[in-house]
Amino acid sequence: MKPTNGAPASHQRSLRGRPFGVEIQHLLAFLSIYEERQVTLAAQRLGRSQSALSHSLSRLRELLRDELFVLRGGEMWPTQVAQQLHPTIQSAVALIDSLHEERRLFDPLHDGFELRIGMTDYAERVFSPRLWMALERRAPGVRLTVRAIDRYAAEGMLLGDAMDMAIVGNPVLADAAVQCDELLADPYVVAFSRRAHGAGMDLPAYLAAPHLRVAVGQGEYSAVDAVLKAAGHRRDIRCIVPSFLRVPAMLEGSGLVATLARGVFSDPEGSAAKSIVLQPPPFGIDPVRIVLLSRGSERASSAQRWVRDLILGLLSAPC
Repeated sequence: MKPTNGAPASHQRSLRGRPFGVEIQHLLAFLSIYEERQVTLAAQRLGRSQSALSHSLSRLRELLRDELFVLRGGEMWPTQVAQQLHPTIQSAVALIDSLHEERRLFDPLHDGFELRIGMTDYAERVFSPRLWMALERRAPGVRLTVRAIDRYAAEGMLLGDAMDMAIVGNPVLADAAVQCDELLADPYVVAFSRRAHGAGMDLPAYLAAPHLRVAVGQGEYSAVDAVLKAAGHRRDIRCIVPSFLRVPAMLEGSGLVATLARGVFSDPEGSAAKSIVLQPPPFGIDPVRIVLLSRGSERASSAQRWVRDLILGLLSAPC
């Protein structure tokens, strides 16, 4: 008999003979291991224990009468049967998701949902308190998990289902499946210690000063340095740090100068607030676009669409 959907006839018969043997968690385990190649990462992706995932895989191996994955070089590699079945299982899971979506919509007052949202430490400080307070009032069953992210990795983590959405500045995007909604445009400011540099700084003083730069994730690109280079200038970067949160304290006790979005210095109660001067840059530069990244409506669940609308209504409004 000619196989359908690329799967061997024997396995087609096996699936038809056990219509209630294969459960959705078995299929989700299969897809996660297939894409992650490691049981540990697959379990983290699904929010399940490794033992539970291994049990699902063992059950699926028994039902389909194939090893499905073999350990090679520390990774789980799919067998030929697993490769043939992958498109069918992927379509089956998508169909089940769509049927669930058609059956009912997310009810924020009664339904539970784990919201996994990626933010930089700067975005987390600015946005997560307001987001949590809104969720607490409007969707008491939602559990919020904020994960560290940068503008380079956000797209891949969204498409890989490692998170539901992300809030980043000036994201690097290539896939049209990712929806990008602007929350605000945050202007750049030059920040420095009043004790070290006085109350103002012109361009010559700016270029002569030692500079601090924040490099988050894999990226080394800086919009500030690109603008200066186009004008024939270059700043003297003497210190690079991986976090925005430490910047005010580092400026307060040194002669370093930082050129960052104003929101980085938005904590009026911070100990460094009164001793740090904020002024517009002595050159023209576009503001940082703070955006919400999410899956397009055709790929997002009703819960994800509800949260996206909540964030757009909440965080794009003036504080």
